[in-house]
Amino acid sequence: MNNLSEVRHLLVIADQKSRRIVPLTDNTYSIGRDPNSNILLYDRQVSRHHATILKIDDNTGNNDQPCYPIIDGNLQGKKSTNGIAVNGKQSLSHDLAPGDLIRFGNQCQANYHMIADSSELALLEGSGDSNKEINTSLPLEELLSENKIASLDKIFLEDEEEDAEQVQTMSFKKREKKTESESLKNQVSLADANPNPIIEVDFQGQIVYLNAAAKIKFPDLNKLQALHPILQNLVGERTPKEGTSFVREIQIENIFFEQHIHYLKESECLRSYLFEITKYRKREIKLTTGKDRYRFFFEQSTEGILVINPDTKHIVEANQAYCKLLGYSSADIIGCNLYQLLEIERESFNQILEQITPDNPYIIRESFHRHQNGSLLAVAGKINLTNYQRQEVLCLVVRDIRDRKQAEEELQYQLLHDPLTNLPNRQLFKQQLATALAHAKRHEHLMAVIFIDIDSFTHINNTLGHSLGDKVLQSFAKRLSSCIRAGDMVNRWGSDEFVVLLPQIKNTEDTVKLAQRIFEILQRPLILGKHRLQIKCSIGIAIYPQDGDNAEGLLKNADTALYRTKEQGKNYYQFYSPHLTAEAEILMRLESLLHQALEKKQFFLEYQPQLEYKTGKIVGMEALLRWENPAFGVIMPQKFLPLAAKTNLILHLSKWVLKTACEQNLSWQKDNLPPIPVTVNLSAKEFQQPHLATVVASILDETGLDPQWLELEITELTLRQNLNLARKTLQDLQNLGVRIALDDFGCGFSSLGYLKQFSFRTLKLHQDFVRDLRGTSEELGLISAILAIGKGFNMRVVAEGVETSEQLKILEDLDCREIQGYWFSHPLPTKEATELLSKIARNNYIDVIAHRNKESVLTT
Repeated sequence: MNNLSEVRHLLVIADQKSRRIVPLTDNTYSIGRDPNSNILLYDRQVSRHHATILKIDDNTGNNDQPCYPIIDGNLQGKKSTNGIAVNGKQSLSHDLAPGDLIRFGNQCQANYHMIADSSELALLEGSGDSNKEINTSLPLEELLSENKIASLDKIFLEDEEEDAEQVQTMSFKKREKKTESESLKNQVSLADANPNPIIEVDFQGQIVYLNAAAKIKFPDLNKLQALHPILQNLVGERTPKEGTSFVREIQIENIFFEQHIHYLKESECLRSYLFEITKYRKREIKLTTGKDRYRFFFEQSTEGILVINPDTKHIVEANQAYCKLLGYSSADIIGCNLYQLLEIERESFNQILEQITPDNPYIIRESFHRHQNGSLLAVAGKINLTNYQRQEVLCLVVRDIRDRKQAEEELQYQLLHDPLTNLPNRQLFKQQLATALAHAKRHEHLMAVIFIDIDSFTHINNTLGHSLGDKVLQSFAKRLSSCIRAGDMVNRWGSDEFVVLLPQIKNTEDTVKLAQRIFEILQRPLILGKHRLQIKCSIGIAIYPQDGDNAEGLLKNADTALYRTKEQGKNYYQFYSPHLTAEAEILMRLESLLHQALEKKQFFLEYQPQLEYKTGKIVGMEALLRWENPAFGVIMPQKFLPLAAKTNLILHLSKWVLKTACEQNLSWQKDNLPPIPVTVNLSAKEFQQPHLATVVASILDETGLDPQWLELEITELTLRQNLNLARKTLQDLQNLGVRIALDDFGCGFSSLGYLKQFSFRTLKLHQDFVRDLRGTSEELGLISAILAIGKGFNMRVVAEGVETSEQLKILEDLDCREIQGYWFSHPLPTKEATELLSKIARNNYIDVIAHRNKESVLTT
C-alpha cells in the first residue's frame, strides 16, 4: 500500500493472549484455534476452524472499496461449535461494516475498522485496555506493510515466557516515545490529506476543525452548524465521557455515511470520521430486497419447495405450499428426514442423488409423498443441487398431479370404454381376448367368443328416434352384463352388436346356458317412458380351439355364426361350423366379382312387356337385370341376386338398375313412342334403407323422367319385415308421384289389410297361380276373388307367368285384362324392346300377333 489516500481495512483481535491488529489484504482468511489458521485465536471456546473472512471486490466501477463477509465455519460448510455473534446477534454470515463487533466466544472478540492515516490507527491503539501495546509511531504505510504485520504477529502470537514478552513491550514503548513528537507534527498534515471528512466540534456543538475533505463534501456545514445532518443530535443531552466512541449512520440526500464519533479528553472535543458507505448500503438494500424477494416467491409459490441438507437428508426449509399440500405445519416438517415424507426405496433414491449436479437436475415424473393423514399423494417435479445461505443444499420442487392423474385415468378409461354403455370397447376387448387365449393355451381349457346383435334395432332408431335407441342400447347392455359370470366380459362391438368373452368354460353347454339366460331376461319388455318394447336378439358362438386358435379367427367365426342365425329367422343362437366359412368365402368372391362387373359395365337390362291382350296395347315394361360374364356368358339374376342381397353391394346394383331403367324410358319418350311406366323391383335390403325416397327423387331429377312413368315393385315378404318403416317409405314415394306395385300377391298371407293401408296402383298375381292353372272351381274362385279385390280397390291386376293359350283363355273368361309372360314375349334386349314399342305405336294388331307367334316358336 503505497498510496496513503487509500482506505485500510483492519481487524482488531482481542483474546486471552493479546490484543492485535490484522490488516485485511488477502482474499481469504481462516480464523480459529488451528495453528495453520491465517488468524490464530487463543481461546479454548473457539473451534479449530471457527470462521472465514472473504474479500469481495466491487465490480461495478462506482467504488473501488471491497466488501468483507464473515462466515461461520469453513468453506466446506462445517460450522463452529459456539457460532459467531455480530453486534450481539447470532449469524451464519454477515457483510462486515466499520465498527462491527464480532464475538467468537466468551473471551475472544474482534472489531472491524476502516482507516486512512496513522492518527486513526493511534485511536485504535488507544481504545484498548490490554497490557499489550502497539507502536503507532512508525509511518502508517510501513506499519501496515505485510513484513511489519508479520513481525507484530510474531511478537504477539509466540507462546514465550512472560519475561521475553515484557522486554519486547518495553522496546516498543521506547520507540514510541522517541517518535512521538515527530508523529504529532505530521498529524495535522495527515488529517488534511485524508480523503475522508474529519470534523471536530466542542462540547457546545461549535465546529473547531474541518479537514479539506469535509470542507469540499459539506460546503454548507459552517453555515448550518448544528442544523446540518452531520451535527444534529451530536451534542446536547449526550454527556461525553472519557473513552467514549460510537458509530451512527446518516443520509445526506442520496448519499449514506458512517460517522465514527470519538471523545477526545485532551482537546475537549468530539471528533467525527465520515466514511461514505453508499455502495454498501445499496448493496445491503439490494441484498435485503433480494432476500425479501426470495422469501416472497418462496412462500407465494404454488409449487411445494423443500430445502434439504444433502448429507443428513434433513429438511432445512419448507414453504407454505408444500405444508398445505401435505397437511403439515412448518414446525412439523423442518428437521424431519426426507424419507419420513417420501415413499421411495432409499438405496435407489440415494443413487439418483449422487448423480445430481448444479447443472444436472433430476426430473421426477411421479413420486408419492406421505400426507399428514397417512395417505399417499402423487406429485411430480425436480430436485437439484444449489446454494442456500452459502451452503450447498438439495432443492426439491414438487407439484400436485392428482388432477392430471385423474384426467389421465379418465382419458384412459374413455379410450378403452364405450361412452354410451360404459362397456369395454374393441381395443380393451382385444387385449382381454389375447390374455384369455394365452391362458387357455397354457392350461389347455376351452373358451368362447359370443357375438350378439339386437334384432330390428334399425327400425327402432328410424321410428322412435336415436335418443330412445340409445336408451335401448344402455338397458340392453345392463341386462346383458347381469347374465354373465364373474370374470366374463361384455363388450360393445358396434352400433347394436355386442361381444361376450368367456375366458374359461367346461364345455359348449356353458355357452348354451348363457344364451338361454339372455333370451329369458329379454322376455321382460323394456319400459322406456311411454314406450313398451319387446327386444329380441340373435347370437353366434365360436369355441376355442375347434373354431379358431387365434383372436382374429374366433371373432370372424363368431360373426359368421351370428349372420347365419339372422338368416334363419333371428331370435336364436347358432354355433359356428366350417361350411359357414365356405359360404362366407363364396360371398366374398362373388362380391368382388360383382364390383368388377359394375366397373367393367358387364350388367345390362332386358325389358318384358305387360300386354292388354284385348286391345293389343303394351301398358308397361318390367326391367330385368342380366350379367354377362366373359367366362360364363349371360348369368340370370336368380343365380346371383340372392347372394348379392347378403352384401351391401345390392344397394349399388339396385341404384344402377333404377337409373338405367329411367334413362331408357325417357329415351323411348324422346323417340315419340307412347309413354308407359317402366317397372323396377326393389330388394328387401334396398327397401329397408331409411332414405330410399331421397335416392329415388335424386335419380328422377338426374335423369329427367316424370315420376308417374316409374313403377316400383315390392313383395309381400318385404312389406311384412317392417310395417312401420314400409308405411313411411311408401308414403314418401307416393308423395313423389311414382307408382307402387305389390308383387307376388297370393303366395304369402295376402292380407287385405295391406291393400287398405297402402295405396297400390298395381296388383301382380303370383305366377304360381297361373303356372298350374287347370280350371278347377277352387282355382277359378280364388282368382276371381283377387280380380274382384283389385277392381274394388281400383287397381290394375296383372297376371304373371302366362305361357299357354289355355292359361290365357281361363284368365280371359275371368275378365283378367292384363298379362305378362312367355305367351306374348320373353324379356327383350333394349333394341328389340324399342322395335316392339314402335310397332305397337302404329296400332298394328297384326304385328302384335306376329310377335306372339315368333315368341311361341322360340319357346317351342
